[in-house]
Amino acid sequence: MSLQKSSAAFKASLSSAASQLPARPKINPPPPPQSAPPTTSTNATAVKRKRPAAPPAPVVYSQPSDTSLQLQHILTQVHHAVQYLKEKERPMTPREITGYLSIDETPQLLHYLRGHPKLKWDEQNQAFEFVPIHNIRSATALLAFLQNQPTAAGISIKELKEGWSGALDAVDKLEAEREILVTRTKKDNQARMVWGNDKSLDVQVEDEFKDLWHAVKVPPYEELPGMLEVLGLKPTSLDPAKMKKEVKKVERKKRANNRRVKVSNTHMSGVLMDSKALRSGLQ
Repeated sequence: MSLQKSSAAFKASLSSAASQLPARPKINPPPPPQSAPPTTSTNATAVKRKRPAAPPAPVVYSQPSDTSLQLQHILTQVHHAVQYLKEKERPMTPREITGYLSIDETPQLLHYLRGHPKLKWDEQNQAFEFVPIHNIRSATALLAFLQNQPTAAGISIKELKEGWSGALDAVDKLEAEREILVTRTKKDNQARMVWGNDKSLDVQVEDEFKDLWHAVKVPPYEELPGMLEVLGLKPTSLDPAKMKKEVKKVERKKRANNRRVKVSNTHMSGVLMDSKALRSGLQ
């Protein structure tokens, strides 16, 4: 038997023996550990650690939301248009306003002009008009306004000039005619307030009474309180709380010196001498 045949017979016996062995069981890998569900405290901690959302920026209502250069340009033109209508003191069409401003008439410009609190839009005449605080533009309208006041309230010159450029000249003329009463500033004598002058309250005083009135000599203001005190009268301008009360001086009697002194050197009465006698002798 050759060597090759012996080797082939050995391999055949090994293969048959291997086929007779039981099959090796397959071992599945262990499943991955499942994480425990988060507890309530963990959720609460996660919620607490969450940063709050940033608060929204405050809205400034006095400024437009759109701050583009185009909008700023339109608002500037609206301001100039309001001042132009205030100076002209008459209704004006949009074409007249845009012609003065040298700009085109746009829907956005008309929108801001119609929404301005100082302007009124007349739909029938298609015109804008400036609306002052008081609709007074003449001397007659001013007198009528003051006469119709339920109280004695006046009117400020500042409010009067807002819708009437010739207010100061008319006030000076009416004051000279004694139709109104005017208060003025001390520094530059500018009119501040205006009241109506009710001429029915004017009283004609006779010249004789005027002469008697002016014949009474009134002392100067500085000497008046002293003269009233001399006459036994108390000035009304003197505050009683500030009046100095006269303090009467009470003469106090000198108390006699009754202090008892115990003499302890009586055995030396002949030796000691009074120093007063020595001083008198020296003099």
